[in-house]
Amino acid sequence: MLIRSCSHLLTIADRLLFPPSCYHCQHLLAAEEQFLCHDCQQRCLQQPHHCCPCCDHPLPSTSTSDHLCHSCLSDPPPFLWLKTAGIYTDLLSELLQQVKFHGRPGLAAPLGELILEQHLDTLQQFSPHMIIPVPLHRQRLRERGYNQAQLISTHIAKALHVPLATTILTRHRATQPQPTLTFTQRHTNLRGAFTAARHPPQRILLVDDIVTTTATARACSRLLTRHGHQVGVVAVARARLDSSR
Repeated sequence: MLIRSCSHLLTIADRLLFPPSCYHCQHLLAAEEQFLCHDCQQRCLQQPHHCCPCCDHPLPSTSTSDHLCHSCLSDPPPFLWLKTAGIYTDLLSELLQQVKFHGRPGLAAPLGELILEQHLDTLQQFSPHMIIPVPLHRQRLRERGYNQAQLISTHIAKALHVPLATTILTRHRATQPQPTLTFTQRHTNLRGAFTAARHPPQRILLVDDIVTTTATARACSRLLTRHGHQVGVVAVARARLDSSR
């Protein structure tokens, strides 16, 4: 009890002596803010007015709330649902580029917080037994030094008090970078790229950084559902085919 009280006092003192600032604009954060100030956070949390309830794909303004996109109607995905925090544009795309390609792993926590800010109720209702990040191939992991999806997952797992599982799903085959490929090539590119270890059926939250065609989410979820798991998917951003992943 004494240790916990001392730790709390040290946290308060640290905030007073070294007030935290926004990761992007460097403005001082208010007491209720984490990582990003309110204005920067809202820039990241932009969403289309109408999205597919299954995969979060933007839909025409004439669509109803229960209208599925063409992809989910013609080829139902193996996951239960997929949610993203925002659109891959403006500040959100800049933050993701920084963490993926410019050695800024510290941005993973703010990106994970965006998912929690946007979809906490959904995640709590789903009540996952474990959280699994989309894995990187060991070659890409050596090049980058970290898996950004795993770092984002770590923040979410701590917030939800759910175990992080990093050995159930593995990427055993190196593939071409997804951004260089067409829609069809992206799905073909990932065939046989992942393996899933056997594990008693669970509710699994799969976490990625960017979703474009859902090829990665489908490939991973398909393997997990074969073992009886129920899979929900979250990602930081939804991108157009010509913009990123």
